[in-house]
Amino acid sequence: MFRVLLALLIGGFVAHRGYYSRKLAPPPGATVVERKESAAEKVLGLLALSALLSTAAYCLRPARMAWAGLPLPRPVRWLGVGTAAAGFALLQRSQQTLARNWSDTPRIMADQKLVTEGPYRHVRHPIYAAFLLILGSPLLLSANWFVGGTWLAMTALDVALRMRDEEAMMLARFGEPYRAYMERTGRLLPRR
Repeated sequence: MFRVLLALLIGGFVAHRGYYSRKLAPPPGATVVERKESAAEKVLGLLALSALLSTAAYCLRPARMAWAGLPLPRPVRWLGVGTAAAGFALLQRSQQTLARNWSDTPRIMADQKLVTEGPYRHVRHPIYAAFLLILGSPLLLSANWFVGGTWLAMTALDVALRMRDEEAMMLARFGEPYRAYMERTGRLLPRR
């Protein structure tokens, strides 16, 4: 059952990203500043390939991945389902709040607005927090440190790079209003 849930989780995440990438693709010429690729993108690619291949092996032939198994009790594995569900709820709410200000990669568009309502009232990067919840949950769902660890490592590196680039762009675009926003909000969790 957990193998099916893991396959549905990854498929659902890919479908969600694909839907919004097509629905909210910026029109030609709308991008003012775009994220430049770094050497870390190659590491991300290797981690993504490892995550996908190990997940496929785990789902189709679990005995091949038994060497990395973790003795997690069923309730902890079900916690992975709840974590993923919470991540998808946060992701959907955040996407709806951003609307046309969302982009599949950090970039500044000509009509970019500083969004500070909804989940953005307390957290600057709720979508990235959702990514960590969703793609961190395979560790619990699979009860496999290699499968879950590759998803978590890839997501953590990607999120760290995206936040760095996005915040630099937002500071350059919005200046003091964004700096004030940074001071009153947390990056991934609300400030106390």
